[in-house]
Amino acid sequence: MTDAFQSRWGYHPCSYDLFLKLKRLHKWYWQTVYDFHRWHRWQRKYPVNRRGPEPDLCAAFVEGTPWFKPVTRHGECHVKIYPKTVLDHGVVGLYHAARHPQPEPPTPFDDATHERIEALLAEATPHFA
Repeated sequence: MTDAFQSRWGYHPCSYDLFLKLKRLHKWYWQTVYDFHRWHRWQRKYPVNRRGPEPDLCAAFVEGTPWFKPVTRHGECHVKIYPKTVLDHGVVGLYHAARHPQPEPPTPFDDATHERIEALLAEATPHFA
């Protein structure tokens, strides 16, 4: 079965169709990170200084719990606190695993991974369509 996932450069853990879905989710995740920081800059301002409507976020990648992000400033470790959390749901790792060819056939993605990708794609598509 892994022979079906062979390219000119090596072996991949998924089909090209699934790779294209992962590529789309990967792009949407990074767009959500960008939008999240736009939203956070907007949210930090006093209400009288906010211009325009509130930037919207893709609910598939954002969770309502606080995010304690570790940062380093001037060589010292600190924590930056955000009111919401941005989650990638493993999309970044799956995308890189599917993108980079391997010299030997890797273990293909299981059915649960396929279902998670499809569900996340179905949840995020209305926001980006």
